[in-house]
Amino acid sequence: MTNLEIIKQLRERIFTDEDGEQYSLEFLPPLTNNELDNLKSKFPNHHIAEELLEIMSMTKGWDGYGLEQVYFDSIGSFGFFELSPHSICMGHDGFGNYWVLDINKRGTLGKVFFVCHDPAVLIIHSQNLNEYLHHLLEFYENPDEGYLNEIHEKVVRTVWKENPNVSSKSEFLQSNPSYSKFLSPFEGGEWAVADLRKGDNKEGFAWGKYDSNQYTVRHNEDLVWVLKNKKKGFFNRLFG
Repeated sequence: MTNLEIIKQLRERIFTDEDGEQYSLEFLPPLTNNELDNLKSKFPNHHIAEELLEIMSMTKGWDGYGLEQVYFDSIGSFGFFELSPHSICMGHDGFGNYWVLDINKRGTLGKVFFVCHDPAVLIIHSQNLNEYLHHLLEFYENPDEGYLNEIHEKVVRTVWKENPNVSSKSEFLQSNPSYSKFLSPFEGGEWAVADLRKGDNKEGFAWGKYDSNQYTVRHNEDLVWVLKNKKKGFFNRLFG
């Protein structure tokens, strides 16, 4: 199904929540041409992708069960710019966990990340907006199980425990020397690199295990982050 076909179903159908109560999603009106023109200034390269324009001519988004505030005009509202410098919030669960649509510096739409705060991990949830909308429809149809719940309840624990896709700066450069310029400002052995260039769903890294904010830097083009290892306190150093 196309994006608009999925949204049409979401708009017209009545769903049943985990408690057996019926509900419908509360859709917002579309954006006007003036609102879209004003919105462009907030997007990277002042470019809004055609598939977003198509959706926002139908609706700004919706409020609903499970995932709150799926707003297609929410550019920059996520706030964790070190993880995703440009993004649209594609929903949150009210407990500090977000689904965000990544956008590159040219305004091209990328993957949808699930960013969990407890445990603090970033995971590739969907390959693109259309796949994410399919996942949403699946969730509304069956809130008790399915892909979205698997990510939310199981994959985050595995990523936090195993912290895959992360290596030391020196190890990463051994097999990726072309990134030496990007990593050159980060001197010493306290830096790690998270590499999600493989780009598969359910791949991620545990960003909460590192000093965040100004100590996390995203590559300008690729799904690569440099992370600063947390300093161990006295007792951690003493007892390992």
